[in-house]
Amino acid sequence: MQAILFDVDGVIYQQGKAIDGAVETLQWVREQHIPHLFVTNTTSMSRQQIGARLTSLGIHCTPDQIHTPAAAARDWIAAHPGKKMTLFVPDAIRHEFDDVASFDDHKADGVIIGDMSANWNYFTLNHAFRVLMKSPETVLVALGMSRYYGNGEDLQLDTGPFIKALEYASGKSALVMGKPASAFFQQALQKMGVSAADTLLLGDDLMTDVMAAKNCGIHGCLVRTGKYRQQDEQGVIKAEYVINSIKDLPQLWREGQLAKVS
Repeated sequence: MQAILFDVDGVIYQQGKAIDGAVETLQWVREQHIPHLFVTNTTSMSRQQIGARLTSLGIHCTPDQIHTPAAAARDWIAAHPGKKMTLFVPDAIRHEFDDVASFDDHKADGVIIGDMSANWNYFTLNHAFRVLMKSPETVLVALGMSRYYGNGEDLQLDTGPFIKALEYASGKSALVMGKPASAFFQQALQKMGVSAADTLLLGDDLMTDVMAAKNCGIHGCLVRTGKYRQQDEQGVIKAEYVINSIKDLPQLWREGQLAKVS
């Protein structure tokens, strides 16, 4: 292995607090000059806000070291100039789309869907559906397809279930910008200038993080923190590697093995 992709929430921190050993592990990664990038499906915070939170926890990070679905969506829009999209995203990231946002549904070329959490309701979902149905050419852009996330006390619905509802109702397939889309991981690899075969991803979601990375040829490691559940290790689908937490990474990296699952 030569490089590392770190999921953020549930791997680096949880409920705003650094997971035990995260600060020390990231310091070790920097000392070893291991190329790394933070990859997150978070759409409730901008890259600047995520970077500020990591820095406040003792993990120095700049926005360009963070790869988010909003950044990926911006890259896609840049490749399709002139598109105007109706936004269904948290206020924290709306500014990233100021120049491509449409406030006139009749002129919109599609919708961008992020994690609106408790702001989802029937009328909002129906609004997105009606924009999609105005033309066969309108595009459904998903900022991630995660099923759920953990808030420290319980699990909460993430963006994926709402995207599935819109796909079913509209008959359109979503263009996914975040995990588990292969393009999202490929963009991260290109930013680091490394190959998939030389890269390890640490994530707390078996499907959206670990198996999605594996589908791109990236080695996936499941951590037993965050949204991890014991049943993640009991099904037919298994992670390539499993460790208790990010704290265990340096020793296993030095040993050249990562508690490989048989």
